[in-house]
Amino acid sequence: MTNVTVKALLFDVFGTVTDWYSSVTREGEKISEKTGIDLLWGEFVRKWRTDGYLQALGEISTGRREIVPTAEIHKQKLLALLDEYGVGGLSDAEIDDFNMAWNRLDVWPDVPEGLSMLKADYLIIPFSNGDFRCLLDISRRNNLPWDGIISADFFKKVKPDPTIYHDAAELLQMPPDQIMMVACHSRDLQGAKNAGFHTAYVNRPLEYGPGVPPEDKPVRFDFDVDSFVDLAKALNSLKAKQNKER
Repeated sequence: MTNVTVKALLFDVFGTVTDWYSSVTREGEKISEKTGIDLLWGEFVRKWRTDGYLQALGEISTGRREIVPTAEIHKQKLLALLDEYGVGGLSDAEIDDFNMAWNRLDVWPDVPEGLSMLKADYLIIPFSNGDFRCLLDISRRNNLPWDGIISADFFKKVKPDPTIYHDAAELLQMPPDQIMMVACHSRDLQGAKNAGFHTAYVNRPLEYGPGVPPEDKPVRFDFDVDSFVDLAKALNSLKAKQNKER
């Protein structure tokens, strides 16, 4: 990367900023403590994510499903999983509360310090397929210092739709080459790269929990780091090098 003029960093949220697996699994374990239900919550939560939310996004991207609030997508799969695992005895209020666990996700340990470092030099904004309310709740819970929030539902599309990255750039009134997409998912970054964004891959080997192999990285990205702190340091080093060459 030479002559980089990045002014804004856009962040994927589920997996990149937040540890959804541990967060939702803990909430499931609280249900077991309260009810005595014996369940492999980690497996349950992975299915909830992959066979529910991610599958729904795929259907939305191909026009087979309409865009609806994130909580609605999650609840539809939750009800199916509770039936599949034979979980009964939960009240409607308890089911609704568990469903909202996705609005109460905790961030990875490096995120607060890393975002604070990055905010000193860049606009920092989440850019997620999660709806605005979900992103707002997560941000407030974790006191995240965003400069704004961009939800894919603003554009009635989902990432990695090839046009949604241009939509985000237009919203920010910035050319794509002044924006960097930060994510732990290569498909998201490939879409951003195709749109002219710079890209930073953040390794999150525990996104799906222990023992689950991380995704392959078939594409080369501008940065490949292990944390937001490492990204801040790498960008600072690049900026110092560019200033020295001027």
